[in-house]
Amino acid sequence: MERILNQRSRILYPAAAILMALAMLVLCMRAGAEPTYSDKTDLASIEDSAGLLSDEEKEELLSLAAEIAKDTKMEIRLVTTDNAQGKSAMAYAEDYFESLSQSFSGGCYLIDMDNRQFRVATYGDLQYYLTDNRVSKMVDNATEYARSSEWEKVLESMLSDTKAYIKEGVKSGTRIYDEETGTYKEYVPPKSITPLEAAMSFGVGLLGFLALFFSIKRSYEMKVPETNDYSVSENVHMNLKVNRDHLIDTHVNRVRIQNDNHDSSSGGPTTSVHTTSGGHSAGGGGGSF
Repeated sequence: MERILNQRSRILYPAAAILMALAMLVLCMRAGAEPTYSDKTDLASIEDSAGLLSDEEKEELLSLAAEIAKDTKMEIRLVTTDNAQGKSAMAYAEDYFESLSQSFSGGCYLIDMDNRQFRVATYGDLQYYLTDNRVSKMVDNATEYARSSEWEKVLESMLSDTKAYIKEGVKSGTRIYDEETGTYKEYVPPKSITPLEAAMSFGVGLLGFLALFFSIKRSYEMKVPETNDYSVSENVHMNLKVNRDHLIDTHVNRVRIQNDNHDSSSGGPTTSVHTTSGGHSAGGGGGSF
């Protein structure tokens, strides 16, 4: 009996050691995983630490992320994890984005197998496009894929919705609401002119210049008088008069200007933001599966 146990031990111990070594190797590989950047722009990257995606799926997602990043000049970071390091999904997404970001404008799209959640964290200009209402719709659209473990479609759905909302544009009156200070910041569209407006402005300016130029030119086209043809004494007259102004009365109108305190609690679409552990403003949302 003892001989049989010894034989089993000789077989089981090496097998267990090999399995443990393989497990440690996998953990080390995941711990040392690094993001893969798009060859089109370093504003887009993907990191599949949880091993949820095939190479083909990662390539397709990275291509879509790069398309959004190139069009908007915002950073699009995709990441999956099965070890959130004790953080919430929100904190993990924010810390991950901030570890890669330099502009702090864009978003992090996360699938967190540790907390069983997926999430988008928004920064900078993306906050105006992905308002609370739009993020809620994004989450609803992606939830069905998350519950059926279609991980590639979860990220694809959120990216596609992001692209559609960016194309739709920022709605009038969109505001950022700081949950900690209770203050609002309304979106101010950048001042710019279209090519048509520029051409029209140039045309109007050119016509004005030509009209003024030819008007002045005609005024200087005078007939040169012949010698002794112009008599100063006969044509120049001077009549001086004294003119005095008298102040009769003064009257001042005073109008009281009413101070308009706008109620910031009412307005257009809103994006709620908070301050992250890194000291930056972040919004977003997510769902569970």
